[in-house]
Amino acid sequence: MEITNGIRTLYLSGKNQGRRFVSKKSVGVVRFWRSLNFAQRCYFSATCLFALWLYFDINSAAFELLMFSFVLVGVFKETWPKFMLVWNSLPGKAAILFVYAVIANFALASASGMVNDVTGVSASALPYSHNFALILMLPSWFFLTSTLLLFSAIILTPLYLLVLLLLKPIGIKRVWHPPEYRFVFTTAFVRYILTWGVFLKLIVIALQLGIVEPVADSDEGEVVTIDYAAGKLATEILRSEEGEVAALNKQASTAPVLEREPNNSSQQNAITKAQALANVTDTSKQDEVRQTIKQINADANELNNELDDVLRDAAEKSKSFRRMQRVALAHFIFEYEADARSRCAHTESSRVIELNDYEILQVTQNKDETNEIGFDYQVLACKSAAIGLGENK
Repeated sequence: MEITNGIRTLYLSGKNQGRRFVSKKSVGVVRFWRSLNFAQRCYFSATCLFALWLYFDINSAAFELLMFSFVLVGVFKETWPKFMLVWNSLPGKAAILFVYAVIANFALASASGMVNDVTGVSASALPYSHNFALILMLPSWFFLTSTLLLFSAIILTPLYLLVLLLLKPIGIKRVWHPPEYRFVFTTAFVRYILTWGVFLKLIVIALQLGIVEPVADSDEGEVVTIDYAAGKLATEILRSEEGEVAALNKQASTAPVLEREPNNSSQQNAITKAQALANVTDTSKQDEVRQTIKQINADANELNNELDDVLRDAAEKSKSFRRMQRVALAHFIFEYEADARSRCAHTESSRVIELNDYEILQVTQNKDETNEIGFDYQVLACKSAAIGLGENK
């Protein structure tokens, strides 16, 4: 009974001490968490998720979406007040509108090219389809370009970090932040690392959306560069070893002269050692160099294979997305832009868009699998009661 009570007392005392230790640690964690603002908490959460992603090699789109969402929320939380400050000023508003006008102009030109690519005629003859193509392309253009512009400003963080380091000796610890803002330098550094990751992810998304085309045959140059570097490294190592052997041979060549001085035993031992080292081929170092070159080439091939897979997947998704846009535009042209009835003669199942008084664009459905968009477009002469058909009568 006494043993049981002793064990129980020991258990309760250990439990209480453990609770005190945990409570002290938890109080420290809570104080640290409460000292951070909303954006810093987002960065801290994203950093923890990034550490888990690296350590456990997590390959999950949902996990990456959660991690990058924390970064984006933190960045927008910090940059939105500054954006509104610029927007409320007249020069800032003019600059922002100018940037968006440039983006809209590029999107308008891209939409015109899409209409011409689908129909084979100028987009000016199909104003409604041109507007629909613009609607298809404008959201992705505005979203991605705005995000890239936002991150291009944040990528300039090293300059901000340099300014903080230069101003720290004179007592200025923060710039553009309120007095209660803590961990200014650490937050800027973590934000810089995380935004680079999000920036690279946005490049991949831009590739998948078709805004940025993958560079063709980019893998060959990378492989040649890595192999060339490995070859240069091996050449330099072998040259240094050959130089050492030549020096030993030169030192050993003086042996007959020095052999006339038998009293100098230290010189004689050095000569014997030099001759032995010069005559022995250091195959272990050569094998080590060859193994290093093979490992570098293997790692380079693996890296380039992964890069090829990413670029190939991005190219396929880009083609699929552009095909979807073309199909949607083709259906819009057939259903809404083209007319089922016209003064110009056309086949019964086709629809017509009048380009001018003498030409029409005939649109017919084509369900052949080789036709990607499912429609055929043909420019024909307008044969009406006044032109063509009337003359035949």
